[in-house]
Amino acid sequence: MSRFIRKPNLPEGKVSTVICGTDDEHILSFFKSNGITVLKNALNPYIDPSVSTHADMTALYLGNGHILLDKNQITLKNELAKLGFNVTETADKIKGAYPDDVKLNFTIAGEYVIGNFPFADSTLIELISDKNKINVKQGYCKCSTLVVNENAIITDDASIHRSALENGIDSLLISKGDIHLDGHSYGFIGGASGKISADTVVFFGDITAHRDFESINSFLFKYGCTFVCSDSFKLRDIGGILPIKEII
Repeated sequence: MSRFIRKPNLPEGKVSTVICGTDDEHILSFFKSNGITVLKNALNPYIDPSVSTHADMTALYLGNGHILLDKNQITLKNELAKLGFNVTETADKIKGAYPDDVKLNFTIAGEYVIGNFPFADSTLIELISDKNKINVKQGYCKCSTLVVNENAIITDDASIHRSALENGIDSLLISKGDIHLDGHSYGFIGGASGKISADTVVFFGDITAHRDFESINSFLFKYGCTFVCSDSFKLRDIGGILPIKEII
């Protein structure tokens, strides 16, 4: 039986549908071989080309079939609506340089929403009025964070790490680097990973080559998770995935 994933970033069964903007044939082949349907977000020509296809810049899954979507994403909106999703559009189009491009770049972990709230889309603020908000300096919060469970994250950003710990969320702080992102010195862990089942994280490339692999692996094990790699290439930031449907 297929259903909407109830909690953002935290499937309880095997993920069957994700939103992802990559054209990487190896990653798409990985999804196909694992029975995962990919709904592609369109390229956003109004933001930096290096992140213009990134799902974490375009959409935010709120759980139980509700998705907040950039106004630019007309085709994806129609696809999601046909599948029964409740789609809400942002108040403003996502366009321009930082910080105007991070209106949806927030991390949801259980009852917490983490991000730089002065830069949030006004509709997002309305929709998460019942959540506990953790404000951080990092605008690219979802890019920088892998949600392991409701109370555990992995991040490469010191402000996210510190604020998570202060709010009772276990956090592993890892080194920046070892992740490729076109046009930048390095990419981010959230954009290079995502959960594809309750106990499995996929990394887009070879996580074992990351300098902090042992710590990452131990942290995942601590919370009952294992990992798979989409391929053997260098770990790369593709904008992550939004798991939205699962098989239970």
